[in-house]
Amino acid sequence: MNAATFVRSWPSVFAWGAGLITAALGAGAITRPDSGAAASGLGIGLVVLGLAALAWGGVVLWAGRLVVPALVLGGSLAAIVGATALLFVVPAHTSVLAVAAASLLFVIVGASAAVHLRRRRRVAHPERTPQPMSVVGLLVAAAVIAVVVTPALGATQNAVLLRDDGTVPVISHEGH
Repeated sequence: MNAATFVRSWPSVFAWGAGLITAALGAGAITRPDSGAAASGLGIGLVVLGLAALAWGGVVLWAGRLVVPALVLGGSLAAIVGATALLFVVPAHTSVLAVAAASLLFVIVGASAAVHLRRRRRVAHPERTPQPMSVVGLLVAAAVIAVVVTPALGATQNAVLLRDDGTVPVISHEGH
């Protein structure tokens, strides 16, 4: 197994992680009772971008190669800008950790798309046959994503549920 085979599956897995966080940020902006038009609009856009990232990751694994790299590059930039804008529109109920994690993952996805575009322009025959993905690479990427995405999703939930007095509600199952 060479290094290219090892990391070939990573952009798709990173897109899944970024998509989950972005969709969660968007859903949090939409579902808050005090969400204004700006927060709701950004939230809808982020949910759409998050779901698109999840779908793209699946298509990439199925196809065995990066697909629609120019669209992915633009979508990655749009998601980073949208998540950052949400941080400014609803700062008290948007997790900085989640925005940073999603942005980092989208930078990796976007950079992969940019490298793919650049290589495709240089090569006389840009179409490549699908290459097998590395199961070990996929597992390593999934482990990295679990370490990044799980805390970011928890922070997103806490930021959305944050009360005006600065506390987060705790669900207790005592007495049942």
